[in-house]
Amino acid sequence: MIVETAEAVKIAGRSLMQHKLRSGLSVLGVVCGVMAVLAMIAVGEGAKEKTLKQIGELGIRNIFIKAVSLSDEQIQIARERLSDGLRIFDRERILSIVPDVDDIACLIEIRAAVISTAHIEFSPQIVACSPNYAAIQRFHLSQGRFLNDQDISGNHLVCAIGADVARQLGINGQIGNFLRIENELFKIIGVLDRYYRDKETVTTMAIRNINEMVLIPLGAETLLASSNEVQKEYDICALTEMIVLIKSAETVFRAGEVIKRTLDLSHNGVKDYQIIIPLELLRQAQRTQRIFNLVLGAIAAISLLVGGIGIMNIMLASVSERTKEIGIRRALGATRLDITLQFLAEAFMMTLMGGCIGIVTGIANAYIISQIAGWNTSVTFSAIFLPLVMSISVGLFFGLYPAVKAAKMDPIKALRTE
Repeated sequence: MIVETAEAVKIAGRSLMQHKLRSGLSVLGVVCGVMAVLAMIAVGEGAKEKTLKQIGELGIRNIFIKAVSLSDEQIQIARERLSDGLRIFDRERILSIVPDVDDIACLIEIRAAVISTAHIEFSPQIVACSPNYAAIQRFHLSQGRFLNDQDISGNHLVCAIGADVARQLGINGQIGNFLRIENELFKIIGVLDRYYRDKETVTTMAIRNINEMVLIPLGAETLLASSNEVQKEYDICALTEMIVLIKSAETVFRAGEVIKRTLDLSHNGVKDYQIIIPLELLRQAQRTQRIFNLVLGAIAAISLLVGGIGIMNIMLASVSERTKEIGIRRALGATRLDITLQFLAEAFMMTLMGGCIGIVTGIANAYIISQIAGWNTSVTFSAIFLPLVMSISVGLFFGLYPAVKAAKMDPIKALRTE
């Protein structure tokens, strides 16, 4: 059988070389199909990786509880129902009720003017936060230390700054120097590592740029509010956000439901908060991506189908042209299987060649797309293997009918054909 197959491949190769133009045009259809499939899979995989990375930055074990801005009418309703927004006691209640919770970080966004001791004025984002904020968000420090419990209990006027803030301050952004926030001087005790992230975000929640933040101990915002007329308009006791760290990813959804019921009861049904579960966003993105990949695959498969039909047409024409050759081979002892293998070998060689060329051009197209359109593309093993297998399968499928038709010819009639 191996000898017969090798002989069929050799004869098929000679036949293809005798009709270079026709063979080349047949291969071209497969090349376009494979190229389209690979490029589309690469675009889909690139979009998937980018989405998963952005959502992953939020932490799949985290649950975000954000304060929601209310209209005047909604604020009046909230006061009537005795809901004061997110509070510290919400944190304590969640910790005591939800067993799956490992820790909760709290933070308050503050509007205040910042001036360094060198009188450099700039506008970073100021956040009062609990000491566990950096650990839950997996931030690291390049210098110094982060805020701790003693800073909060002792009302220490200290701060940690982001990498961009330190760069803007120059030598004044080093450990031990001071930042003036409103009328208070805060000592710099830590500088955070530069945090790299994409400027675009596909999630329903923007990721804070830690590089442009100044973090002060939770409670220090009360000192700033006394000298900040703008800040007085806001309730300084209300939290902007809580980040709940769940013990395991398997219990995130269960914990989210319990947290929702807990807050509904404590806020008397007032929706002055929003719960965001990154793991849920991740699964939604994965479902959407699967549908997207199916659509892209179906569109690209049409190109391969067209290429397969082209191969079948060429093979049928080749069978008609070589009727006498088929009769001679049968007269010299070739079996129907030999004839079938010969024409299948031709279809296989054309699709294999087209698949290989299509993979090379598809990879090049994926690179060009990423450079020109700015899209993320990712050429994975499946992006290469799947189109190649599809092209060979299409070639064998559409080459089978002409091969069987050639094998079923009557040798006597074939020999009489002019």
